[in-house]
Amino acid sequence: MEKIKAFAREVFLFLSSGVFLKNFGMMLAVVVGFALFSNWFLGCFTSHGESVQVDDFIGMHVDDAERQAIDKDFEFVIMDSVWTEGKPSGIILKQEPKPLSRVKEGRKIYVTVTGDPDAYRLPDLKISSYDFDRYSNRIAMNGVKSRVKERVFDKKQAENSILYFYHNGKKIMEREVKAGYYVMPGDVLEFVVTQQTSNELQVPDLVCMNYSAAEFLISSSNLIIGTVNEEGSISNQNTAYVSRQEPAAGEPVQMGMQITVWITQGLPDGCTETDSAIPNATEGQDNSEEENW
Repeated sequence: MEKIKAFAREVFLFLSSGVFLKNFGMMLAVVVGFALFSNWFLGCFTSHGESVQVDDFIGMHVDDAERQAIDKDFEFVIMDSVWTEGKPSGIILKQEPKPLSRVKEGRKIYVTVTGDPDAYRLPDLKISSYDFDRYSNRIAMNGVKSRVKERVFDKKQAENSILYFYHNGKKIMEREVKAGYYVMPGDVLEFVVTQQTSNELQVPDLVCMNYSAAEFLISSSNLIIGTVNEEGSISNQNTAYVSRQEPAAGEPVQMGMQITVWITQGLPDGCTETDSAIPNATEGQDNSEEENW
């Protein structure tokens, strides 16, 4: 019994000694500090791993997008730049990951932005067989616009064949295109192309014809009677005679042009009654009757 009491006294004296209490306090401080540090570290790690939502950056300038996403630590990587008419460079057109998707903080955002246009070398006209529609579709893919400035009658070449074009008011021939002609996206080229039918015709001779016959001939020639000037007293316009005309007979004009005539009730000087009918009308009727036989 005495031995037990003595052992307990020694244990009590040891636990209450300054050396033990000092060492125990140090050990307790280390354990508490380690626990606090572990809790802080785990909190930071799990917070970093949380997902965040990707904003919709399409339509924004890439600099503005970077400022908006600074709190999420996104890094923007420009993968491609595309010229877009009417838009300044640096505007985001596409992004990956897609808008509103969830990713980790610090993720890279891959974007396609608008860029400055590069000069475009026009292809040779023969690549499209000189056909306006095929050629205009080809250059349109590079942002070059085209329109027909003029159509010229040419029975030797196919319809819609390119003869030449105008760029900023300058006439450009095929040899210049072959040598290497550059334009910018958004430029407009004005083409002169061929057509198989001509809108040009010669004015028929109306002088000495009576008005009704002249009116019929003008109408059948795809022309129009314009101003009718009366010389003297006209009792019946249909039986009056054409004494003058403008433009003169044989002059080239475009279809639909107006022809001005002067009429007089009596037969003009130098004219005969046979001149008042439509030329070759009687001959054409006789030939038709012979064919019927």
